[in-house]
Amino acid sequence: MKRVRLHSPPAGSVGEAAAYWVMRLDSPGCAPADRAAFEKWRAAHSSHAEAYSSARRALAAVDQHLGGPELTGLGERVFRETGKSPMPLRRYAGIGLAAACALILGVLLYPPNPTDAQANRQLHLAESMFETAVGERSTVGLSDDSSVTLNTDTVVEVRFAENSEVRRLVLVRGQAHFEVAKDPRPFEVLALGRRIVAMGTAFDVRIDAELGVLVTLLEGRVAVDEATQGATALAPTRNAAGVAASGGTVLNAGERLIARRNEPPRVVTVDVEQVAGWRTGQLVFRDDPLRDVIDEINRYSTRKLVLDDDERLDGIQIGGVFKAGSTDSFLRAVEELYPVEAHRLGPDQIALVWVDEASDRQGSAQPLD
Repeated sequence: MKRVRLHSPPAGSVGEAAAYWVMRLDSPGCAPADRAAFEKWRAAHSSHAEAYSSARRALAAVDQHLGGPELTGLGERVFRETGKSPMPLRRYAGIGLAAACALILGVLLYPPNPTDAQANRQLHLAESMFETAVGERSTVGLSDDSSVTLNTDTVVEVRFAENSEVRRLVLVRGQAHFEVAKDPRPFEVLALGRRIVAMGTAFDVRIDAELGVLVTLLEGRVAVDEATQGATALAPTRNAAGVAASGGTVLNAGERLIARRNEPPRVVTVDVEQVAGWRTGQLVFRDDPLRDVIDEINRYSTRKLVLDDDERLDGIQIGGVFKAGSTDSFLRAVEELYPVEAHRLGPDQIALVWVDEASDRQGSAQPLD
């Protein structure tokens, strides 16, 4: 059966369109084309953004009250009115996209009575959430004319509106590039306990499982400090030692801050072209160790490369430009230049072994075609 991908909401009221977009953007099949269509719809009129925020709060109420008596009764009524049979309420499963939209509309029209604590929680929900799958890349325009480009397997929450005093975003996982528009309000990004504050600048933030938070400044100035509850924005001023007056670190263009857990941050100079290559779908390597290159290649594909324990492989250094997500072209290049062979271990795992040992592994590993 051919799968049809929808890039626009069904005809109807603004509330119905907002409910559609909430479910569509949170669905596993959401693609960059969907997000582009959503941003076009949201920017078309101020009422669209307001309706979308209300719909997201309604979805949060669905999640919070999932299985509760009030929402169960509401769901049964929605399903009766839409001709669907009552069924257990599970997000994304057991109900179709249209029925889920109807359920959100039901919460919008007949909201449960939240306690004060629940109401306060809803006020702190993200205005928007954007996500990319493995191998996907997407650029999102913000309401202040700034933009965020999400790298592979990334989640970013936007937690500010037009009347917010601070333009705040949260990098939940992955990597994102931020192009910040001029605005009197501070622009800050929270990531793994760190806060990056910028004014009219371009920078890259990445959460790495081993290295922690990596903040790379491409243009302008940013200040990085520890995120604290209720903290105010840093003024990006730098003394001779490179430390902001408030205790944070201020970066100049071409510098990267590496902040590991429970360790003082350190600043290094980086190759800006290499750092920014992913935004055009390119992975740039400058004589990097093969193990590090494989870790980077694996970020963009569900097929994972593993390196044999042979210590001779540790001496291989890779230089060149490769297309992100093109594992096969990378393997062909490595096999051509080095005494290395790729063996398929399973449907989603490929081992790189030294050629001298390849014959000993034929029983357990299958060479790639």
